[in-house]
Amino acid sequence: MHSKNLRAYLDSTAGIAALLPQAERLIELRRIYSELVPQQLLRSSSIVNYKRQTMVIFAENNAIAAKLKLLSPRLVSDFSKRGVELTGIRLEVQPRREPQQALTPKQAKLSAAAAESLQSLAKRLPDSRLKQALTEMVGRKTN
Repeated sequence: MHSKNLRAYLDSTAGIAALLPQAERLIELRRIYSELVPQQLLRSSSIVNYKRQTMVIFAENNAIAAKLKLLSPRLVSDFSKRGVELTGIRLEVQPRREPQQALTPKQAKLSAAAAESLQSLAKRLPDSRLKQALTEMVGRKTN
């Protein structure tokens, strides 16, 4: 019984059926966008909405948004040439939510002679952050 109610809702004008034309339009706009924008900008931006002849594009950072802002007059013209009624582009910066790969701290590889030189230098230094850092570096080499 519940599945019939759900199906009736999804097929009704208040359900998913009303969203289908907008979804199809966004898919078509994204296809055109992928043909008009350079690959490096395409990887860092995406069309997220089209409403009242205005396209909303999310850019990954300010640099991408600035480049797209420079291209926007040409994009409006090119979209219009392809039959899309477009009067403006609104750009918003929206960083991706993908987790960044954890950076592993760089570990220098010291030769025995380098480790001895650093240890000798550390012994001559007064107590400081530099002395502590050198001591830790030599300690990692010997471990």
